[in-house]
Amino acid sequence: MHSTESTPVPGHRRRTPSRRRFIGLVTAGAAAVGAAGIGRVALAADADAPLRTFGSQREIDLRRLALSGILNASDPAAVAAWITGRGPAPDAIKPETDTQVDALADAAAAGLGADRDAVLVSWVRTAATQRTIWDRKYEFLRTGSGGAGTFGVITDEVRAKYPAQLGPDPQWDPDKDSHRAVWTALTSDERQIEILRTSTAPGVSRHHLGSDADFFDTTPQDWKDDGPEAANYTWLRTNAARYGFLQTYTAESATTRPAISEERWHWSYAPVSEAVLDFVRANQDVIAGSLDELWSYDPTRFTYIRANWRAYMFHVNEEAYFG
Repeated sequence: MHSTESTPVPGHRRRTPSRRRFIGLVTAGAAAVGAAGIGRVALAADADAPLRTFGSQREIDLRRLALSGILNASDPAAVAAWITGRGPAPDAIKPETDTQVDALADAAAAGLGADRDAVLVSWVRTAATQRTIWDRKYEFLRTGSGGAGTFGVITDEVRAKYPAQLGPDPQWDPDKDSHRAVWTALTSDERQIEILRTSTAPGVSRHHLGSDADFFDTTPQDWKDDGPEAANYTWLRTNAARYGFLQTYTAESATTRPAISEERWHWSYAPVSEAVLDFVRANQDVIAGSLDELWSYDPTRFTYIRANWRAYMFHVNEEAYFG
């Protein structure tokens, strides 16, 4: 999912491009693929996948359907392990995500005259890495004691309850005693809601997939319309769909329940991420079991997300912007 760690298209829709080889695989060999599982499906993909470009949502949807066929013909437990960050991406899918993310980053660097190394700031994160991020926020660790400074945004609900302690500060600061006093007073569910506004729990992050990446910077204030990242956002919004990408968390995301802050830096290769959502919708019990196992080390810090993980997975934008 999302995070302000260095790892709008309005609406909840989707898109996807087609490619001859994968469509042929799904339509002509689904039974064989199902028997072979993920490993055998890899035979359908080159080590370096060809770059794909898209001219419409329909093309994205066609590619999503092809990739959904591959996932549905694979071992559900293996696919769930990948989705929840505890296993590798399917060999038939990873080369494609790698190619598309790199292509968008290359195009952004060229189009904006930016240093390529500064374009892609966060990409793939395992469940173990996401657990480290989650735990240090949940435990409100100070800088120098495992913390990483300010994080997230303070929700209006909590600020209204503690105006004197929090003041106008936009983000949580574990190094401030007044913030620490408030955090200590919050229930476990309240802490989780605060974290989930801009980050997510291990197992639910879209960064596990390899289809989602953060571009340029992850400081929310910098992406305002008059902020230093405004030009970068304009470029991404204008050009990302050509490479199959959509903005995962839009302004609309912040108005839904549960609310998730807009992330103008977080872009997703839709054919893969949408195929994953299709799989999750059809295999919720398998995903829930994988998440329970992942969170078993301390269930008390996952009470809220355990009851609401579907909302956080599904309340995302699913349509690319083609202008």
